[in-house]
Amino acid sequence: MAVVNEDTQGNVTQLQAEVKRLKEQLAQLTSGQILPESSLTRDKNETNYMKCFQEAMLFFKKSEQEKKSLVEKVTQLEDLTLKKEKFIQSNKMIVKFREDQIMRLEKLHKESRGSFLPEEQDRLLSELRDEIQTLREQIEHHPRVAKYAMENHSLREENRRLRLLEPVKRAQEMDAQTIALLEKTFLEVSGTEKHDKSQQGMSPKALKEPCSVANTEKLKAQLLQIQAELNNSKQEYEEFKELTRKRQLELESELQSLQKANLNLENLLEATKLCKRQEVSQLNKIHAETLKIITTPTKAYHLWSRPVPKLSPEPESFGSVHAQNSSTFDNDILNEPVPPEMNEQAFEAISEELRMVQEQMSALQVKLDEEEHKNLKLQQHIDKLEHHSTQMQELFSSERTDWTKQQQEHLFQLSVLEKQLQDTQTKNDFLKSEVHDLRVVLHSADKELSAVKLEYNSFRESQEKELSSLSERHMHVQLQLDNVRLENEKLLESKACLQDSYDNLQEVMKFEIDQLSKNLQNCKKENETLKSDLNNLMELFEAEKERNNKLLLQFEEDKENSSKEILEVLEAVRQEKQKEMAKCEQQMAKVQKLEESLCATEKVISSLEKSRDADKEVVADLMSQIQELRTSVCEKTETIDTLKQELKDITCKYNSALADKEESKALIKRQEVDILDLKETLRLRILSEDIERDMLCEDLAHATEQLNMLTEASKRHSGLLQSAQEELTRKDALIQELQHELSQKKEEVEQKKNEYNFKMRQLEHVMDSAAKYPQSPKTPPHYQTHLAKLLESQEQEIEDGRASKISLQHLVTKLNEDREVKNAEILRIKEQLCQMENLRLEAEQLREKNWLLQGQLDDIKRQKDSSEQNHSDSEQLKNEQEEMIKERLAKNKLVEEMLKMKADLEQLQSTLQNKETDYLKMTEEIERVRTLESKAFQEKEQLRSKLEELYEEKERTCQEMEVLRKQVECLAEENGKLVGHQNLHQKIQYVVRLKKENVRLTEESEKLRAENVFLKEKQKSES
Repeated sequence: MAVVNEDTQGNVTQLQAEVKRLKEQLAQLTSGQILPESSLTRDKNETNYMKCFQEAMLFFKKSEQEKKSLVEKVTQLEDLTLKKEKFIQSNKMIVKFREDQIMRLEKLHKESRGSFLPEEQDRLLSELRDEIQTLREQIEHHPRVAKYAMENHSLREENRRLRLLEPVKRAQEMDAQTIALLEKTFLEVSGTEKHDKSQQGMSPKALKEPCSVANTEKLKAQLLQIQAELNNSKQEYEEFKELTRKRQLELESELQSLQKANLNLENLLEATKLCKRQEVSQLNKIHAETLKIITTPTKAYHLWSRPVPKLSPEPESFGSVHAQNSSTFDNDILNEPVPPEMNEQAFEAISEELRMVQEQMSALQVKLDEEEHKNLKLQQHIDKLEHHSTQMQELFSSERTDWTKQQQEHLFQLSVLEKQLQDTQTKNDFLKSEVHDLRVVLHSADKELSAVKLEYNSFRESQEKELSSLSERHMHVQLQLDNVRLENEKLLESKACLQDSYDNLQEVMKFEIDQLSKNLQNCKKENETLKSDLNNLMELFEAEKERNNKLLLQFEEDKENSSKEILEVLEAVRQEKQKEMAKCEQQMAKVQKLEESLCATEKVISSLEKSRDADKEVVADLMSQIQELRTSVCEKTETIDTLKQELKDITCKYNSALADKEESKALIKRQEVDILDLKETLRLRILSEDIERDMLCEDLAHATEQLNMLTEASKRHSGLLQSAQEELTRKDALIQELQHELSQKKEEVEQKKNEYNFKMRQLEHVMDSAAKYPQSPKTPPHYQTHLAKLLESQEQEIEDGRASKISLQHLVTKLNEDREVKNAEILRIKEQLCQMENLRLEAEQLREKNWLLQGQLDDIKRQKDSSEQNHSDSEQLKNEQEEMIKERLAKNKLVEEMLKMKADLEQLQSTLQNKETDYLKMTEEIERVRTLESKAFQEKEQLRSKLEELYEEKERTCQEMEVLRKQVECLAEENGKLVGHQNLHQKIQYVVRLKKENVRLTEESEKLRAENVFLKEKQKSES
């Protein structure tokens, strides 16, 4: 009981001091207080030998660990290169095929606009099939693909050849033999040391110190290795968790900013709709007023204020008329019209002022647009920052609560530790009382040592023979395990080849399915032949899937058979061990003094535990420093990424500004050309007015005919205007439908985004649950990094989808701007139409004037026979006729303007058709984004299935370990029951033997576990 208490709770330093004092007393009694010098020299030599041996063993273990790590790194790098090459190759192929397909479809669209004859369709489909076949052959016989395949094959053969080389096998065998020899020599040295010390009568505690030191060194190395692996796995998991959390925060902030931007855009849309409604209502009012003006009867327009002379030729009346004419002549001088030069100067000044005002308005409009664009960007950035700040505040609050909980837990632990300290003090007092019992036991043991010495020598010889036979059996088992390993490697290589072929087939099938789906969307009902091809391809794909599933099942069965064989070999080894244990139990009575070595080993273990605690603290400090450095590196990389994104945004803004600048220049040029045209028209108008004044008298009758023609033309133009308005209403309805469809597409994209976020949360939940499961001591650390890379690639694809969505939104804004321009042009045309109606009203007034003038001419013709005094009236009539000629020319110009308006309307219709084609392209882009999102979702599902398989394998290994532990515990209980009836010495010997057996079994289980982990890593790397 004292020994057991000392093992679990004793104060080892006090016991060591007392044992040393007892040894000194015994030595003084036996040798008469004189120690031989030879013993001192031998101790020094033995300590030097032990130090050298321990250093050699440590160097050997370190070299093996370094070798294993280098081999793992090489395999990881090879896997990474293979995966990158495959990814690059597949991307290039996909991009090339898509570009060719897009070019072909654009050509077809331009040539035929969707109207094909059935013969042409068959011909096109046959050409497409031939192209697909040629592309497949090019992919299969590509030189780069063949080169990569040959390089991979050669590298695998070299690895296999190097592993199967005789020098490598010999080196491994030599290493095993040297280890066995060193262990034998170590045991012999320890046995001789025990023998010599037993002759001198000293206590046997120092006999088993080298053995215990070697065991402790092994345990130390294993502990360090396990701790390093555990720390690495924890670190990688924390890094991955932080990265995912940061990424999620960024995505949420972006989502919030985009939602706010969408709300602002919706508000702007509503405002524009209201403005349009108001404009439409105003136009309707103007139209109604014009109709009222047209329908209301006009008053008689009196050109002359003078009275018309009567037909009666009275002398008095002629005299009065002459007097009135002289008075009106003076008044006409005052009402003389302004000269044309002054009119030209005034028109030029007005045009210059108009041009200046237009330039100022255009500059102000450009500035206003730029300021609105900047305000939108700033608003998005502010929303993003606000969301980020709220998230950070929530995180800080959660961290504060966690810190408070940790503080409370630490305080509770302190109180518990204080209680434990008190308990240990009481137990220490109890142990002091037990030390006396131990001294008595040691005294009796020293007396019995001399009697056991001869029996021990014979036992040692038999034990050496048994150990040699066991080592030979161990070598045989190792050889069998190597053979099993080689077979497993071959199976893994075959599985890797099958997996590569399966991946290639999958990529080909995915690509072909994409191509066929696009062709189906373009052709719809007319591609029944392609549907049959697609069905055949799907059947082939299912057959390949079934074949791959069968191969996977065969591989799993082979793996289970190999694991069963290994378990059978292990059971045979365990049976042999049980036989050896039975033999050892028969000879247990001869080994009573081995308990002392156990005490020494426990003391050393306690010292090692102290050193381990110190090492743990140092390692924790180092790990904290490494984590700080990694966080700083992550922050720097994040800042670099943000700066790159800002650079890209700035370049995009710069390009858009350049485009706006060019557009504004083009607009300015167009406006200058319009101003020049207006000047020319003004000049021509002035000239035409001068000419018309001369020609009015000659073409009075012709003016009436032209007026009739103009009325008919105005009626036709009004009909054309109504049809144009109807077309405009239809186009507005079509644009609204397109906007509605675009909003639906946006909602669908948002739904897809929400689904993706949900899947990401599920994946994070799966990862968290995976971290909670118990892991083997050598879990592969590179798997999580690989998974993180896969997730980053998927996130990159989703960001590309987002960029395409932004480009689509940009296209929509451009369409809206074009629509606003077209609305402005329509308003301008409506104003011109209003001017036309005003001119029509003026023409009616002129017609009335013409009627009046005709009546006056008839009167004048009647009066010509009577008197020649009406000469001044004829001159006035001539002037009026000239004015009519001018009006006729103006009406001709109006007809020309109406023709121009027709041409503008046709241009508007063509632009609307172009917009419709752009909208179709946008819908195609949205469908492509959907396909990309579906692909990303499928890849996530595959990753999840792989993770579930890994977790199942881990659970299986844990269950097997628990079964083995239960078996060990049952055996220990049975042994305790068997040995329960023996005396104190037999109990001590039994405890020593059990500890040795436990150490040996733990070493073997560690070796088997390491081999299992290595095989799993190889399997993952090859797959």
